[in-house]
Amino acid sequence: MALKLSQKEVHMKMKRGVLSEKELLSRQIQKLAKQSNSLSVLAKKLIAHKLNPYYRNKKLTGILIKNRKFRLRTLGIDKSKLKELTQGQKRLDGLQKQRYTREQDRNLER
Repeated sequence: MALKLSQKEVHMKMKRGVLSEKELLSRQIQKLAKQSNSLSVLAKKLIAHKLNPYYRNKKLTGILIKNRKFRLRTLGIDKSKLKELTQGQKRLDGLQKQRYTREQDRNLER
């Protein structure tokens, strides 16, 4: 999914050669998303890069910068990448839950 730019952002880029804050943020987020294998890892990387993630219904939705919210989809992270990260997160959560229950069972046996 390509980043959608407003008319002002296109004009800024074409005439002055200046990238908008949204474009710079998009590039940074896409790099971090490529390095991440789950949504929790992506959120931790965002925090490490001093970007405030925001959540909706306990799900990572976007970035909050200077009282402005940017959705991940608006920044060019497509649905398939988000779905892949979500599935990876579900797998990790399931494995952690299994590990926890096994440890609890072992403790009960002793």
